[in-house]
Amino acid sequence: MVNKLSVKALGITFLVLLVIVAVFYIYDAKKGESTFKNNLFPIDAAGVTSISISPKSFNHKEVKIYKDGSVWKINLASGKTAVVPFSKVQELLVLLTSVKPLSVAAQSPDQWKDFSVDASGTRVKVFEKGKNTLDMTIGKFTYQQPRSMATYIRVSGDDNVYLVSGFLDYSFNHDVDYFRDDNVITDDFANWSKLTFAYPSDSSFQLTKTNGLWQIKGKNVDSSKVFHYLTSLSSISIPNFIDNPGQALLNKAKYSLTIQSSSLGLITVNAYEDTTALAITSSQHSDTYFDGKKADAWKRVFAAKSSFTAKKK
Repeated sequence: MVNKLSVKALGITFLVLLVIVAVFYIYDAKKGESTFKNNLFPIDAAGVTSISISPKSFNHKEVKIYKDGSVWKINLASGKTAVVPFSKVQELLVLLTSVKPLSVAAQSPDQWKDFSVDASGTRVKVFEKGKNTLDMTIGKFTYQQPRSMATYIRVSGDDNVYLVSGFLDYSFNHDVDYFRDDNVITDDFANWSKLTFAYPSDSSFQLTKTNGLWQIKGKNVDSSKVFHYLTSLSSISIPNFIDNPGQALLNKAKYSLTIQSSSLGLITVNAYEDTTALAITSSQHSDTYFDGKKADAWKRVFAAKSSFTAKKK
């Protein structure tokens, strides 16, 4: 009888302990849920209408990217606006919707400064139809094994500092010009049949395609050099801009390139130069003036006749 009571008592004790363990397990799980979120950025990429960035490397001066109808734009310091390619917006949205939290690095506001997620970090706000659905601060980055990078971030309203996958600073810590459309020409050079270079003095010439071969004045030119030039020109970009060119600068084009394209008709690129600047504009982006002086960008557009001919042995 005693043995039966002992076994029964042990069974009851075991059940009580099991219930206690289960309760603590559930409590810890719920506590963990409050400090660790599987989805830090609950945004609908398709519904995003604007993104506001205050990059730390540029004194937190706001960069506002917003949707105007079907076109994405950005505000410039001059008061004007510029077009932002959808590919650059999409890059940001894909990053925000795919980033994954790896761990909680800190849980107290006293530690925010240690990870640069205080006022010193890059702040990013996302809006969906005017409603602020994400407000985060991007802080320091760190290397993870094997050969991957992670970033410390903080979400507004949450004291925690999270370590998330990816190098977010690379995508968001930029000034206005980084997000602008910097394409001078966008076309497939297979559509091109003639390029006319109008230069000062007697240095003008035409590059024409006859029976699949490129020629200058009826003579074949170096096909590899032409291919290299046309490949670069068909997708050329200049990431530097002149937003307020003086009217005196734009009086007369010094260099001009006209491309005959079977898909787009005539594509014209002009360069205006004075003692202070060299501005390049394209018929594909007539309201944009690219800075042709930086890194001698103008030389990539306006080639010399000699650059297409083979050197004599």
